[in-house]
Amino acid sequence: MNLEKIHEDARGSIYLVKDLLSENKEYTFMGINKGYARGGCLHSNDEYFVVINGKVRYICGEEEHILSAGNSGLIPANKAHAFIALEDSIVSEWGITSEEKVMDKKDPKLRWLVDSLNEFMNKKK
Repeated sequence: MNLEKIHEDARGSIYLVKDLLSENKEYTFMGINKGYARGGCLHSNDEYFVVINGKVRYICGEEEHILSAGNSGLIPANKAHAFIALEDSIVSEWGITSEEKVMDKKDPKLRWLVDSLNEFMNKKK
């Protein structure tokens, strides 16, 4: 397995598993530090996820769930989603292409929540 770190900041790191899936689809691991959030986006195709370790608050559309290691699911196309780490966590996502991620849309309400949580965490440091 060839892992490439594609992003790192106060929220954590994102690694891409290179050439794992066909049709240019990505498989990523997101390390999310406790208190930080990722997401607020929506994609034109379904995406899948699994919580590898830790515990997250998962928001998808109007639904919210607390998920821990081993929990997985489908993120339906055009549903805004986000993960908020309740403890240091690793979440894996797969099923959309790099091009879709570049062109993804942000849900203003959910993205505001994600950005506000991350700004609060950055000020705590």
